[in-house]
Amino acid sequence: MTMKNSLANMLIYLIISFFKLFKRHQRQKMAKFIARKILRHAKKTKSRAMSNISLALPTLSAIEVEALALESYENIVCGIFECFWLDEVEIDIECDEATLELLHNEKGAAVATMHMSCYEIAPIIIERLVGNATTMSKIPAFITSASDIYKKSNIKVINSNAPHPFIELLRATKENNVICLHTDHFSTNVPVTFFGRKTSAPSGIAMVSAYQKVPLLICYATLQANGRYKAVLETVTEVPVENNELAITQAIGSVYQRFEEIIKIHPEQWYWSYNRWRS
Repeated sequence: MTMKNSLANMLIYLIISFFKLFKRHQRQKMAKFIARKILRHAKKTKSRAMSNISLALPTLSAIEVEALALESYENIVCGIFECFWLDEVEIDIECDEATLELLHNEKGAAVATMHMSCYEIAPIIIERLVGNATTMSKIPAFITSASDIYKKSNIKVINSNAPHPFIELLRATKENNVICLHTDHFSTNVPVTFFGRKTSAPSGIAMVSAYQKVPLLICYATLQANGRYKAVLETVTEVPVENNELAITQAIGSVYQRFEEIIKIHPEQWYWSYNRWRS
């Protein structure tokens, strides 16, 4: 590790240690306060968020767009901080019997998740419901203890910055794990339409369903007014996605159609400042 990364890691450790001196509801308020300060000075982040909101929700006024950008950023920053104490996060789970039965499939399941509120709610509730949860995350080199955070919650994490992450993902499918992957970010894998605009998306979670021969589900979470999270599990397809390009593209299209519906209901929970509609 470089000296720069060592210093950054030490700073992160000190910040997290300081936050843990407070109760969780106090940490949430502090995180949202920090978010407001960051967004005030991070002009590029704020501009991109407002641009994305305007593109996706053109009926909103400029004042409404700015207010939504701030509220969503507060929720996201709060959720990022909470990733450092995942074992303390309070979650209410909504899942119908049919989806729960699919989740208990002996071969595992493929779960598409989103950058909403606390990013890692999906693997957390999977572990709580059935165990054997595996996720993939870009773990920064300067946070040496990041993997330990997942281990403390009994979640297997594949570092996408490490060599050969896809091989590690294939190993996890062979172990009949439930695989949770963020699917709402930009990738050049398959074409999709998102808020009426053509873009492209990662195909990984549909490929997991096809390769592992397991059902495809969606999981997302919203931060409630009482400080708890509400996590929702839904079924996309009860049968595995067929292992061909057309079927995988159609499956991701179905996922994105549902993503769009969810975001329209909870726009204050989604990470709008991500550069989603790049070419």
